[in-house]
Amino acid sequence: MPTRRVFLDTNVIIECFRIGAWAQLSSALRLETVDECCTEALTGETSRPGRVDVDASMLRTGLAVIHRVTRRELNALIAKHVQMGTLDAGEKELFAHLFAHEMASAHRVALSTADKGALVRAQDLGWLDSLVSLETLLNEVGAPRPKMALLGHAYSTRFLDDVRTKIRLGIMP
Repeated sequence: MPTRRVFLDTNVIIECFRIGAWAQLSSALRLETVDECCTEALTGETSRPGRVDVDASMLRTGLAVIHRVTRRELNALIAKHVQMGTLDAGEKELFAHLFAHEMASAHRVALSTADKGALVRAQDLGWLDSLVSLETLLNEVGAPRPKMALLGHAYSTRFLDDVRTKIRLGIMP
C-alpha cells in the first residue's frame, strides 16, 4: 500500500516546533511542503511576541520533500479559482502545487492547516475531506500527553471538525 503523504502549511510546522514534536512527527510520517512555507516558518515576524524559532536544519531534515512551485502553477490555480488569491503566500503555493499535480483528492494525501480561510478555500477545491488536524497526526505517531496538552486549539481535531461542519452548512463562506 502506498505511503500517505502529509502536506503541511507554515502554521502547522511552527506549532510542531513550539510544542517540541517535530522530530517525532517527521520520523514517523512522510512530511512535505513548499519553499514558501519553509521560508515563512524560518523567518516570520521577528518582533512578534511568542515567536517560535524553527531550526532550519531540523526542518529540512524532517521533510521528505520541499517542493518548488512555479509561477505557471500559481497562475493556473488562480486563473481557475480566483478566490485562491486571498490565501497567504505559503498556503497559496501549497494549494498551487497540490492543484497542479491533482493530489489533494487522493486518499494517500493529507493536508494539514489551521487557517480558517485556507479551510474554506480547500472546500472550494473539493479537498475538505483531505484535511487532517495536527492533533490527529500527533496521535497517529504516539506523541506523549505533555506535548499534546501544549497544542493550540486551532490544531485540534475538534477545531477542524467544527470549521468543516460550518463550511458544509454554509455558515462559513
